[in-house]
Amino acid sequence: MAGLLISGGIVVDGTGASACVSDIRVRDGHIVEIAPNLSPQGEEVIAVNGAFVAPGFIDSHTHYDAAIFWDRWCDPMPQHGVTTVVIGNCSLCLAPIRSADRDSQTDIFSYVEDVPKNLLDAAIPWRWESYPDYAQALSQLELGVHLVSLVGYSQIRLYVMGAAAWERGATPQEIAAMAAELDRALSAGAYGLSFSLFDKDRQGRSVPSCLANDAEMAAMCEVLASHQAIFQFVPRGDVLDNLLDDIRWVGGFLAPHQVVGFYNIVVHVDSEPERSARILDCLQSVQEQGGRLYGMASPRPFEMAIGFDSTLCLMSVPAWNELVQASRGEKAHLIADPAWRERARHDAETCASVLFPFAKPEELRIGAVGCDALKPWIGRSLRDLIVARGGHASDVLADWLIENDFDTSFIFAIANSRPDDVARLLKSPLTFVSGSDAGAHLQMFCAAGDPTLLLTRYVRERGDLTVEEAVHALSGRQAELLGLHDRGILAPGKAADIVIFDLAELEYGAEYLVEDLPTDGARLTRAPGGFRYTIANGVIVQKNGETTGALPARLLAKTA
Repeated sequence: MAGLLISGGIVVDGTGASACVSDIRVRDGHIVEIAPNLSPQGEEVIAVNGAFVAPGFIDSHTHYDAAIFWDRWCDPMPQHGVTTVVIGNCSLCLAPIRSADRDSQTDIFSYVEDVPKNLLDAAIPWRWESYPDYAQALSQLELGVHLVSLVGYSQIRLYVMGAAAWERGATPQEIAAMAAELDRALSAGAYGLSFSLFDKDRQGRSVPSCLANDAEMAAMCEVLASHQAIFQFVPRGDVLDNLLDDIRWVGGFLAPHQVVGFYNIVVHVDSEPERSARILDCLQSVQEQGGRLYGMASPRPFEMAIGFDSTLCLMSVPAWNELVQASRGEKAHLIADPAWRERARHDAETCASVLFPFAKPEELRIGAVGCDALKPWIGRSLRDLIVARGGHASDVLADWLIENDFDTSFIFAIANSRPDDVARLLKSPLTFVSGSDAGAHLQMFCAAGDPTLLLTRYVRERGDLTVEEAVHALSGRQAELLGLHDRGILAPGKAADIVIFDLAELEYGAEYLVEDLPTDGARLTRAPGGFRYTIANGVIVQKNGETTGALPARLLAKTA
């Protein structure tokens, strides 16, 4: 392989050290030399003329588990400098799953991550049941971005306990079996265990990881420690005190074993300004007691388009979730039923919903309507509807759905709308820049592009971070926390995952719909970020916003 010679660049090595002008020689997928004024030795020369040369960025929280089977580049990740994505988050992954459970398990993934089930059914090849066989299938894929995989605890529980996983804590015998399955997955290259105390299935049942008892947690952490693997988890998000209790509970198991934990996600909520500060205080307390638990923090404003067909946004409001999950015909029957109306009013009043707050209708903006006559309402709020129409918020919303033939959506700016507050979270030593959720919620928002937003808004425009600090946050710090020892920094001997950019050329563009899914469905994507080159394993995978067709990336299996 002739390799590459990257000349005339400002090297930001991913460690946080000051940038310096230097050249980089790449051969056989690795960096072999970094020094000024290197002479070509038959390589392809990339003259970057003072642009920054940095390690490829790592996104530690994505849900491309299924998408890699129809989109080998995880569009548009390479166009935003990303060379490695972590899948298997939030207690959900694609193994271990017994063949008899595939339909129900894909339904859970479909619901929680907002990926159409017919798409999952069409795309996932299912050549495996066990995690080692799944890892073997992944290792055969030629990709445009590297994969790091976690194993989901809900999958392990269901694999061992069957239907009982939905109902109770595990017995000592079941715990031993689950510990053995986790050990098998980690031995097959998984980087850690993912866990959720938040998610529910389409019927409103908490996912199996939510029923884990103390003995299970202790056993799993012992296995994780033996492999130096990580623990990712999502706490309950409905009530702040519950969330803090979950952080303390998890921290209490991580500390004795010195397992690194990722909490998803720390955001700033304008209507609850003390929330993020209390979460950071809680993380600080956990760390002072020996728990290596860090909060993921994204630079992106969390603004979602919420429709009324299969979304998880009303999972905490049972009657409304029932309506959302129903077919179009069933919706019409339910919404006309006085008994459902009564339940819906009760649940809207008594069930806290983080993603659709009935108690704060002024924060829910109308984003789309079902007929031209209603277009003047776009941009106005649910509160405006209530004032104009009169009645209970639940009834007004129900009548609005009928008026729109259920073809309407609301926009909810859930968090991170004020850059000053976001910058404070991004700079905290208790957090790391992650939590994009890219690959999920295909028509709710496009989560790709966080590195571009960080570098444009918080480095170039506001100056909250230096280029060196931002690159370290996107590469070296992620690699260190994950245990990715062969990449994340630019140094001889490291894998040649490299991104080249001029800060002035970067642009965080708007998201937009494309209809390119195998089942003719639509998804949100984002315009390329302006990165000149993205290189994986020494091969250019994107140049000036266009993928090259090269697929040099692979599954990265954890080794001892």
